[in-house]
Amino acid sequence: MQLFIKYLLYIIILIYSNIAISQIPNLENRDKEKIKKGISISFIRSMNKWDIPFNDLLENRSGAACVNWKTLTEDFIENGIFDALGYSQNIPNKKASQIAALSGCKKMKVYYKLGDTCSCEVIITNDDTIINIPIKKFNKEKEFKAAVNLYENKEYKDSYKKFLILSEKGDSKSQYNLAVIIFKGEGFTQNFKKAYYWSLMSKLGGQKKAEKLVKNSRKRLKKEEVIETSELVKEDLEKLANEGKTYAFVPLAKWYLTIPKEPDYNNSYKWLAVASAFDVPNTKKAREIIFRKVNKGELTEIQEESNNIYTSIMSVIKTNKN
Repeated sequence: MQLFIKYLLYIIILIYSNIAISQIPNLENRDKEKIKKGISISFIRSMNKWDIPFNDLLENRSGAACVNWKTLTEDFIENGIFDALGYSQNIPNKKASQIAALSGCKKMKVYYKLGDTCSCEVIITNDDTIINIPIKKFNKEKEFKAAVNLYENKEYKDSYKKFLILSEKGDSKSQYNLAVIIFKGEGFTQNFKKAYYWSLMSKLGGQKKAEKLVKNSRKRLKKEEVIETSELVKEDLEKLANEGKTYAFVPLAKWYLTIPKEPDYNNSYKWLAVASAFDVPNTKKAREIIFRKVNKGELTEIQEESNNIYTSIMSVIKTNKN
């Protein structure tokens, strides 16, 4: 039994080490379409403030707003109002309607004395959201090195912030480094629960050196705190997986294999089956290995559940793209 689990863990670690970098999405780009849609809704909301229903304007209508990219937070997208707007309607062609909308926005920008705090951008033409989001491609390796340099210079809080961003997107090396900062209390007060959380995430992500930190953190916690935090790791991985974050599939399968008192082969197989359906490299091999331990009387039910999860995740991914 123990030899089987160790062999399977070795296979899964190899899988994760091969996919971790490629599966981590560009942080800034991951919700690009959602951001565009949110900006469009913010523009409509801003127009409604002036009792101008944009969608009721005549064809070849365009809308522009002065966008402050630095303060374009999630809260603004959900609730904010643009200060300077411009719009046009019933213009001979789309390009001309966009130029007219921009002109109106720039005039309002001057009127409100916004200076360089924002830039006028065409957001909508007719029913199409066309705004270009000035997002640079996220360089994971560069950000990781920057976080390490900050740590070495004892700029712990800034280092923590960068490692946290990477950790939340499944980078196991960053999760380990984050756990170290939290465990040592560098720049912050110590928090062994959080150190255990991130070190466990890192271990499930394939970082063997995290095992020692998992043990050291765990022995400083009460039994119920260990159980609670371990369950939270599972819940968070399941949430990420169900949101279509494929980098969470393999750690979740490992959780079921290693955290319960007795390995939960059924659930581990379920998530490896989902990972295989998404063509996560080498998971088919791990799935077939663990298949030997699955309760055959429950196999049909498990496979149906895997298919339902796969279908649901595909639907989420499709919705996010739209």
